[in-house]
Amino acid sequence: MFRLNDAVRRYQAQHPTRPALRCVATSVAAMSPASTAAPPQLVAAVAVVATPDLEPDVVSLLIQQLREDGAQLQQKKNALLIRPSHWQQMDKIGPHWKAVLRFLQDHENGDANGIGRPA
Repeated sequence: MFRLNDAVRRYQAQHPTRPALRCVATSVAAMSPASTAAPPQLVAAVAVVATPDLEPDVVSLLIQQLREDGAQLQQKKNALLIRPSHWQQMDKIGPHWKAVLRFLQDHENGDANGIGRPA
């Protein structure tokens, strides 16, 4: 006799799906400046070249909107730490992560001119 539940379990065991969180974590790791693998650095370098720089006012507005939506943004040393409240926020910040990091480095310490920024 054919058992549907057993068939579904066997199929799922043979064809595991990749969780969405793992995909997002992989793309975030690829954008991270602390990444050491060559392909993610290459992807990040291409993304930086392909993305036009944003004006500080636009970056400030983007950060404000993300924080109002519940996202937490921090910078530590030379890394951007993001805790989104929903994964669609990663689409907003993904192309502009480097501009957001620079803005936070310049303004979180109270230095508008970047004096306290690490070299």
